[in-house]
Amino acid sequence: MPTNYPLLRGGKAITIEREPDFFTTIIPDKRVLPSLERLPEVQQVKQVHDKVYKVRSITGERDELMSYLRKQLPEGAVVHHAYNPVGDPITRYYITDEIIVRFVESTDENAAIALLAKYMLEIVRRYTSEKIAFLVRVTDATGKNPLKAAVALKEDAMVEFAEPNLVNRYEASYLPTDTLFERQWHLRSWDGLEVIAGADVDAVNAWDISRGSRAVTVAVIDDGFELTHPDLSGLGKIPYQIDFVDNDNMPLPTQANGDYHGTPCAGVAIGEENGQGIVGIAPGCSFLPVRFPLSADDNLLWEIFEYAGQRADVLSCSWGPVPVYAPLNQFIYDQMTRLARTGGPNKNGCAILFAAGNYNAPVQDLNNTFFRWRDPSRGIVIQRGAILNGHAAHPDVIAVAASTSLNKKAWYSNWGADISICAPSNNFHPMDYNVQAPGRGIWTTDNEDYGYDFTGGSRYTGDFGGTSSATPLAAGVAALIRSANPNLTALEIKRIMEESADKIIDPEADPVLGQQKGHYDTNGHSEWFGYGKINAARALALATQTLPPTPPTPPTPPTPEVPDDAVLILAAMVNPDGPETGNEQVFLFNRSNEDIDLNGWTITDNRDRTDTLQQISLAPGMGLAVTLSSARLLNSGGTIRLKDAGGTLMYEFSYSSSDASREGWWVTK
Repeated sequence: MPTNYPLLRGGKAITIEREPDFFTTIIPDKRVLPSLERLPEVQQVKQVHDKVYKVRSITGERDELMSYLRKQLPEGAVVHHAYNPVGDPITRYYITDEIIVRFVESTDENAAIALLAKYMLEIVRRYTSEKIAFLVRVTDATGKNPLKAAVALKEDAMVEFAEPNLVNRYEASYLPTDTLFERQWHLRSWDGLEVIAGADVDAVNAWDISRGSRAVTVAVIDDGFELTHPDLSGLGKIPYQIDFVDNDNMPLPTQANGDYHGTPCAGVAIGEENGQGIVGIAPGCSFLPVRFPLSADDNLLWEIFEYAGQRADVLSCSWGPVPVYAPLNQFIYDQMTRLARTGGPNKNGCAILFAAGNYNAPVQDLNNTFFRWRDPSRGIVIQRGAILNGHAAHPDVIAVAASTSLNKKAWYSNWGADISICAPSNNFHPMDYNVQAPGRGIWTTDNEDYGYDFTGGSRYTGDFGGTSSATPLAAGVAALIRSANPNLTALEIKRIMEESADKIIDPEADPVLGQQKGHYDTNGHSEWFGYGKINAARALALATQTLPPTPPTPPTPPTPEVPDDAVLILAAMVNPDGPETGNEQVFLFNRSNEDIDLNGWTITDNRDRTDTLQQISLAPGMGLAVTLSSARLLNSGGTIRLKDAGGTLMYEFSYSSSDASREGWWVTK
């Protein structure tokens, strides 16, 4: 029920009520925190500011717990209620023991100090301002909490306002904890050596809207993927995988084939947020690795896209022909059109992205009679006929060019009327690799155990680039848009990316061809940058502002009941070799005679940190090791619980500190 006094704030009197479970305590000495946290009535203790901590009590135990703490906490500790505006349980006010008081202009300072002394308020500071203002502290002698004391002060004619000194809680634009994120300038740039602020895609503000959904899948179609990489794995990360080289479902790279390209491409798009290494632009999205030998006849190409186009929302292709006349087979052309309109698991189209290419060549010039370019194996080549990259020129494809860490054209980036957008990448001279081009490389995942690498002896590299890197970055943004608004079609996603792009300008002449194409025509298009450099934050904001009507939800079929003992937690990897975060696992086993769909099931630790299983099923007699990303298996011992999609406890597994003492061993039930 409402209190009999308001919260004075911003010149208004807010009607408030006591928060039922939370309160604040001011604790000068942190050494008392462990004993406070151990109290059975306490669910949570968390610092909200300086010496102010919020305490969550077990429901119904708030008043008794507050009374106990007021008696037991050492001198100097203070316990106050937390408050909600009446009818608004989401907003919560945490008060301190202080009040900010400002007096009307004509007030004498001695009179002001005398008034504060009358209410037994301790002066903490005097503000430097035109009008007399103080920060004061409520004491035991005051006999009122800060809210009541503020109301009493405001009744005096000398006081302009008296408002409790509340704890303001702010949410920073989301920042991942992955250790190499600070080097990933393409996600968040700064002013520095060969990098400028604003050269990024504004990932940080985009992540405030969405970091991606496992329900949205990005297919990276490339030469091989080191799937043992911690940033390319995770709970529910890979729902499907396929290898068109070895015709199996293990699309791993091999040194024999010279595979080195798919792993870094995938990291740029969907690198997992796991507290280590790099992070992709869409870390929450799922990943469909599709391996092919970077050469394919039309039939194989059709098979590849048919497979990926049925299962993925976004298709990222960091490859294409050299600057020759390479139109698409009509069958493939029509397939691209169909997939862009009706492909994907929800039939609202696949966003298909292709790299523009790295030859500083036109994507399409049917009237070409002379173009000089450098082939990586043959050296300088002259193309005297028409030039056409049929993939990038397809009207439904998002053709991606490259900009640099200086917001300029990447010297190598292909260009033309068919460019849709550009995205940040590295820089190099396409004709002479010995010429130093200004700009930084891209930090992403690298091969270590399998295919060739960019940076030896490391799972990560800062030397990736080309439109090969720009394309999965743009693909990840497309996946974020689909995550934020699943109802958008692929063609709407393309339009949103183009309309929300940054109109970066490069007035300088191309150092190779001498062209100046870094401006935009009357339609807002640049031959170098397309409709501009992708801006993930603006794209997601636009996507969420254009929500189409939500279709009626079809009735949910009844979920078949699963016997309580059908799925067991047989073992847990509590103390793995190396880092524990991202490597702790539990092993599930289906001992029933039926297939069991685990979609929506949860694994929870004894602190309620939870992993939700997605797109996982267990056949009879089959087991599965699940890597934990949120739940933790503490070495001091603990409990892990398996619950079905309805929240029913299916199995519980406990272990002690001695059980977890041996590194690299599974703790078994």
